[in-house]
Amino acid sequence: MTWKQNGIRHDTKNNRVRLSKGANHKEHPRAREYILVEYETRPGVTVENLQQVRAVYDQQNERWELHLVCNDEIETPDAPGNETAGIDLGISNFAAVAYSTEDADLYPGNRLKQDGYYFPKEIAKCDDSGGEQATRLHAKWSERCTHFFHALAKHIVERCVEKGVGRINVGDLAGVREDENGESKNWGKHGNLDLHEWAFDRFTNILEYKAKVEGIEVVEVSERDTSKTCCICGTEDESQRVERGLYACKSCDAAFNADVNGAENIRLDINDESNSESSPSLGGDRSTGWLAQPAVHLYDLSCGFQPQTEVVDCKP
Repeated sequence: MTWKQNGIRHDTKNNRVRLSKGANHKEHPRAREYILVEYETRPGVTVENLQQVRAVYDQQNERWELHLVCNDEIETPDAPGNETAGIDLGISNFAAVAYSTEDADLYPGNRLKQDGYYFPKEIAKCDDSGGEQATRLHAKWSERCTHFFHALAKHIVERCVEKGVGRINVGDLAGVREDENGESKNWGKHGNLDLHEWAFDRFTNILEYKAKVEGIEVVEVSERDTSKTCCICGTEDESQRVERGLYACKSCDAAFNADVNGAENIRLDINDESNSESSPSLGGDRSTGWLAQPAVHLYDLSCGFQPQTEVVDCKP
């Protein structure tokens, strides 16, 4: 349950919050009924600019908690560098990241897809779709999804700081669910399910504010033709994406990961005519091995994202 500003009265002198019960929980809609909460803070912590109050159930400790959401102004530091990274968002691989330092990272979305199939089935087994058990399953599903997004955004931003990135280009997927006429696209039974659960906009918002804290700018750029254009020579051909994870160019004989190819084109922002780097022709002395073999990072609930090549025991 969430209380917004019009349902909150904050007494900063006495560390108290008065929460309105809402018209549907009062004996009379205009009755002055509320919940009065007193809180304690750690030394040096002040609760100011209160925006929201959330009631969250802690399943592990079997108790309800109140989370106070405050608006805090912070100073944006200087960017870690002048490099640009590109992010291609997808379903099988939730994110592919290409850097100008001849590196690429791949983040599979297996955990999200597993939850997307598991939780709806468990919710369907509940006797009451709006009952307590179903509500808790919905809440757990949402918490796991949110945790994945935060962990992924944090990991990507940390990698960008290491590589001196000052700007992140993210593919703009605003119209991915609709066609030119505003009608829903049909991606098939499983495709529609995956697309419905694909919260790319939510992730982009999380990435944007985490990057801003480090002085990194996040820019949404056009994704048009980025998946079918060769980032090496610029040849555009839909048939060159021969398999889900393979891109093979007939013109320059290059073969590499298809999602990384899209991420590199987004990094170059090939649809921006004013961008001097927009022509997808790496050429020169730049190698292409990193396009074929990106570093894969797998997600673990206990320790977040870890390199696939490392075996890490995250359990205590």
